[in-house]
Amino acid sequence: MSRNVIRSIRKGSVQWNEEDRLKVATLLLKAGYSVRIGRIVTDTGSKSSSRGKTEYVIEYWEEKESC
Repeated sequence: MSRNVIRSIRKGSVQWNEEDRLKVATLLLKAGYSVRIGRIVTDTGSKSSSRGKTEYVIEYWEEKESC
């Protein structure tokens, strides 16, 4: 079961809002994939007060059917 990941980094060149992520996830679900939407905050390490980049991910995979 290989998981594929679609990434969207906030403050990056490609910015997807929540509605866009939900639309993509809906299309993947309709196509028969299992989907997980998540968020990862990366530490910049430069300043203690600065916030890291927020990366939104959509993971999708095919479940193996047990017969």
